[in-house]
Amino acid sequence: MGAALASSAILFPLSVVHAAPAAKTNQLTAELSQQIAALKAEMEERLKAQEAEARKREEEARKQNTAEVEKVRRETAEQTVQQRNEWQAANQSLQDALKAAISREDAREKNAPPSVGAQSAGIRLHGYVQSDLQIRQSSQDQLNPTSGEPLNNDRFMIRRARLLVDVERTYVEGGLEFDGNTVNGVSARILGARASLKWPGQGDATTPLLMVSMGSLRIPFGAELLETDRERPFMERSIASRAFFASEFDLGVRVQARWRFVRCALALMNGEPLEGSKFPGLDPNRQKDVVGRLGVDTGQDDFAAAGGISALYGTGFRGGSTASKPVVRWIDMDGDGKLNPNSETSATTASAATASRNFKHFGFNADLSLRATLVPHWWFVGATTIRAELTWGQNLDRALVPADPYGELKRDSRELGYTVGVTQVFLRYGIAGVRFDYYDPDRDRYIVQSGDLVPSDLSFHTWSFMVGLISPWGRLLFQYDLNRNHLGLTAGALPGNLADNAFNARAEVIF
Repeated sequence: MGAALASSAILFPLSVVHAAPAAKTNQLTAELSQQIAALKAEMEERLKAQEAEARKREEEARKQNTAEVEKVRRETAEQTVQQRNEWQAANQSLQDALKAAISREDAREKNAPPSVGAQSAGIRLHGYVQSDLQIRQSSQDQLNPTSGEPLNNDRFMIRRARLLVDVERTYVEGGLEFDGNTVNGVSARILGARASLKWPGQGDATTPLLMVSMGSLRIPFGAELLETDRERPFMERSIASRAFFASEFDLGVRVQARWRFVRCALALMNGEPLEGSKFPGLDPNRQKDVVGRLGVDTGQDDFAAAGGISALYGTGFRGGSTASKPVVRWIDMDGDGKLNPNSETSATTASAATASRNFKHFGFNADLSLRATLVPHWWFVGATTIRAELTWGQNLDRALVPADPYGELKRDSRELGYTVGVTQVFLRYGIAGVRFDYYDPDRDRYIVQSGDLVPSDLSFHTWSFMVGLISPWGRLLFQYDLNRNHLGLTAGALPGNLADNAFNARAEVIF
């Protein structure tokens, strides 16, 4: 199966066209025409049966008397007229329904955003653009002395510009996802690419019963990684999710299955997400990460519940170092051009080369989402959604405070993160929400204070407040983040909060 996936190629000629409103109209016309034809055929059969019965009754009446024959003829004529009137009324009702449907489709097409398609059936071309204005309290008009990158984050940027192509066949599915952004300068790349074999379900082609995919895939761990960026109500994932997985995508093979409301996925992956890691798109060791999720999704309109548990077990990598020679440095502190060996020289001893080493990392996750219309009789109040997610891991941080059990700590790092959020839709096109997320990259951290080891908090937590406008073809969002961290220093040189509150405005268009 894996070899077939690895060598599979999906070809689809694309051409951008404007979808004509006649497509839906023709479909409605065809369906109503079929109903009219079926009704007409049924009426004709009934009329033939009635005429035959009338002839039979007429023959019998003839034997009795002429008056009875006239009575039967009169009754038959009345029934025929009544049946024809009913057929004409039903036909007129269907005609009126067809005209109303055509009018509704015309109005919808006039107000809908432009759509694009492909020459071949089963191919879909779509995408979205997210353009942001970002203002951060920690911005400075300086450069990072280590990387040389600007420390100013008060700027406009293209957060995401995605173009997606999906192909759907009965037993084959695939897709490409291209991303462009200006987060760290102008960048363009392939983000998602998959080739899949599937066993379709009955009456629901979007969720096959079984599907095996290979390529650059979404990591099946928790709910946030599986949620697309244009569906997420808040602008970014929680701190813990971004620390463990800087990107939602990794290279590997994945098996997905569903049965009724049960969903499960199991994947074998490189363990190097396409962002944030030291080796994006590569794998420095032979071991792979095993990751999976088992969950439920009721999918009801009036009340929806979804949740699941996830687990990951794999191998991290610490690169080795080359050997170095002993070095003596002289810094002319007083500028007199003369060497003062007591105060102006420093020495670095030689060091031997070290080999690269692997280490184990793992993580567990639980997520829950509830959506309901709490006040159904209030037309201006829409759906309320509550989300919660908890992640516990060891040596799993690869982006924010990367775990390194062979580094300075000489031990494993235990991590904990969780997020809780509520969103409320109102007046159909309005949305508001609040979210709290917490992340501790090292629950066992201690520092030496007055000669004693005391616990030290390195946690991050954020309150996010969001309001905006939503529609099927775009969003306008505003979000303010109250960030608390331990990246700053107090007057006593102890870890303290670094002021880093942020305001973001996002304009999004979907096509």
